[in-house]
Amino acid sequence: MKVYLGGRTVHTGQFFFPDALTDAVYRRSPYNRRPGRDTRNATDAIFRNGGKRSMLTLTKNGTGYVGRMTMGVSRS
Repeated sequence: MKVYLGGRTVHTGQFFFPDALTDAVYRRSPYNRRPGRDTRNATDAIFRNGGKRSMLTLTKNGTGYVGRMTMGVSRS
């Protein structure tokens, strides 16, 4: 994801999902045609270095999920 402030990129980062949810996604089409996962959160270098702060809070919405995250951005 990217955060823009005044047309300028002030942050570039990643969102993370719980491993159990990612496992469930990989069991469904079309992802089940791919090779198995090769990285889990515990072995992801970015996740290990602060990624827990980028873990989305998810709520079920029909057949999918809605993810929410609140971020603060400093203008300086």
